[in-house]
Amino acid sequence: MLNKKHTLLLIDDKPENLMALKSILDLPDREIISCLSGSEALQVLLKKKVSLILVDVQMPDMDGYEFVEIIKSHPDTVSIPTIFVTAISNEQKYLSKAYDLGAIDFLSKPLNTEITRKKVESFLKIWDYDQELKKLNETLAQKNEELEQFAHIIAHDLKSPLASIQTLISLIEEDHILDLGGEVAELFHMVKKSSNSMSKLIEDMLYYSKNVQNNEVKEVVNIAETVDEVLKLIHPLANLQIEKVNLNHNILFQPLAFHQIVSNIVSNAIKYNDKEVLNLRICFDKNNSSLSFKDNGPGIEEKYHDKIFEMFQTLGKSFNGESSTGIGLNLVKKLVEKNDVSIQVNNNSDQGCAFVILNLEMTSNNASQLLSLV
Repeated sequence: MLNKKHTLLLIDDKPENLMALKSILDLPDREIISCLSGSEALQVLLKKKVSLILVDVQMPDMDGYEFVEIIKSHPDTVSIPTIFVTAISNEQKYLSKAYDLGAIDFLSKPLNTEITRKKVESFLKIWDYDQELKKLNETLAQKNEELEQFAHIIAHDLKSPLASIQTLISLIEEDHILDLGGEVAELFHMVKKSSNSMSKLIEDMLYYSKNVQNNEVKEVVNIAETVDEVLKLIHPLANLQIEKVNLNHNILFQPLAFHQIVSNIVSNAIKYNDKEVLNLRICFDKNNSSLSFKDNGPGIEEKYHDKIFEMFQTLGKSFNGESSTGIGLNLVKKLVEKNDVSIQVNNNSDQGCAFVILNLEMTSNNASQLLSLV
């Protein structure tokens, strides 16, 4: 028995019109369901997966426009392609109404048999492509989730043995560092540095796997306060000069996510700095609701502007010899997208580059305004 590949739903209040349309479209691999009203068709849609709907405009009780408006408002039926079939005028106002409601085409009676067949065939092919794309996206999402869970498990399992290694390194350093010299001392330093890099990679992976799946709600966040909190943790470097411009504004953002974004961007600027003094200008532009982090570092070639946000992508060693895990900026991008904003990197006209967070959602600064009046 041949499996039906597509189900077509035909709706018209006149049985003779349904018979004529079915005779045009009937094929062995198609199931065709005919309904004499929009209400009857809605009952069908509750039970059947439909590939294409052809609906008459002029019907009693519920006309074609009302029927399409209902199905386009429901998530289970919104994506079903719909064609209006009508004997009324094909003036622009009727066409516009059909397309505004979400119809994909408009056929005028009397129907041209060949054109009707070709159009239906084309839209069914589009439906097939759409279904295949949905399956691929679902598979990709599942694989990504499995990968994130795997990364969390592996990183968690590596923490314990690495902690033991680092404890042994500390004991050797405390009790025997003076006994080490020459090549042995250099090798010991390499082991210590590698263990620290591994520790950073594991922490980044754990933070990544935890935060790309969390459901932290947006709250009112003060930009200046968050920036100051971050700088308290990393400011001990003497060769860092910070210029803060117009940061006393509130935005709606996930607090932990915003803290992590600021921390990663500032830490990256410090890590890759090639100057004796790093100048970092953090500025909020109220006109376009953007927050920029502009540095005087080596800059980033334009061809890498998108690549640096990909997982495990790095630009090599930093100028102080510290390596990157390639997770930080990918995490920044994910956290930014989870908060419905975007991020881009721009080259400065003189030197360095700027990371810019765009389309931040501002809230009132009532507390700050009251303080300014005291």
